Amino acid sequence: MGAGTAGLAAAIFLARQGHAVRLLERVERLQPVGAGILLQPSGLAVLQRLGLLAECTALGAPVSRLYGTSCQGRVILDTRYHDWQPGSFGLGIHRGVLMTALLNAAQRAGVQVETGVNVSRFEQASSHIRLLSQDQPLGDFAALILADGTRSALRAQMPVRQWSRPYPWGALWSMLPTAASTETGELRQWYRGCREMFGLMPTGSTHQARDLPLTSLFWSLPLSEHEAWRQAGLDAWKTRVRRLAGEAAEAYLQRIDDPQQLTLAAYADVRMQRWHAGRVLAIGDCAHAMSPQLGQGANMALVDAAALADALGEAADATQQTLDWNATFTRYGDARRDHLRYYRQASRLLTPLFQSHSNTLAVLRDIALTLARHNRFGRQHAVSTLVGARSGWLWPGAQQRELHAWKGEREAWE
Repeated sequence: MGAGTAGLAAAIFLARQGHAVRLLERVERLQPVGAGILLQPSGLAVLQRLGLLAECTALGAPVSRLYGTSCQGRVILDTRYHDWQPGSFGLGIHRGVLMTALLNAAQRAGVQVETGVNVSRFEQASSHIRLLSQDQPLGDFAALILADGTRSALRAQMPVRQWSRPYPWGALWSMLPTAASTETGELRQWYRGCREMFGLMPTGSTHQARDLPLTSLFWSLPLSEHEAWRQAGLDAWKTRVRRLAGEAAEAYLQRIDDPQQLTLAAYADVRMQRWHAGRVLAIGDCAHAMSPQLGQGANMALVDAAALADALGEAADATQQTLDWNATFTRYGDARRDHLRYYRQASRLLTPLFQSHSNTLAVLRDIALTLARHNRFGRQHAVSTLVGARSGWLWPGAQQRELHAWKGEREAWE
């Protein structure tokens, strides 16, 4: 269920392992739209396994570091991929590019993609899962993978303790042609305490316009203030941005003359006691949505899909219904537990340090990040968190070893 990053990637892996896969999506027409996203080495490693790394890197923009300063020009954040491994990078990419690459690969793998399908509920029996749309049966399936996003309507039907809490803060974003003077290869941010944040991220180009490099612009704000922002008008907002980011923002501000060019994005924190119930498994944002502060959403979705493929393995009876799905999903949960727990905790810790009204948290953030930046352990912890390699606060864990193994594969590919 769900033709987003997690659903498409999982469908590709399962189809290649010999499973008959029907991918159901409620949207009538899949279109290459959406904001720019930052893919970390954890996500790039999965794209390599899927055979899609070359296509995505050809259209994406390499990001060498995350660099953030205060409104006075004081360095707050300076996390460099080189400190993790020489030659490593993040990849700024249009979400539509990633979706197009995954969708085409799914269709080549034989996945049956069906759009405009609204699944209202499911019924679980000992031998199958039945999907229904307004009490009309859609078919019986050996297993159900829920990848229908943060606002999943089916997740609540799982007999699993779960929580979904909207964040009070969101972000306005826009995709604009890159100004030549700002091609720095870094994700750049400016902060005024924890209350204001403006950012620019190189995002590469699209399949439709390969020669037009794009930049993602984003502005943090409480959701409750969006209407006041709209009423105040663009000129008032541009004045605030200029006071924060100065000349670096000017080329982009001049290209925005309509509030409709800025889209409001809202987020939520989703937690589940476990991610499966019998023959049903939740993955991606449906299972563990979190704040975008760590830039891990698409990466976690891709890693989930790879972990599911690993849990399934190359079972000889992959095309039969004799597979023990409950045991398979239990193995998946065991493999993902530490990694997801760490990033959930880190996300909840960091989010108010960048999106809140607290002056105290702003001071503590600046002190902590300055101390971390000036010692080797702090730099390694920050960058290993960024690339998606950590499974705990005091140790990197298995994900770090997997990414080091991928480094050799990437060098061979290059």
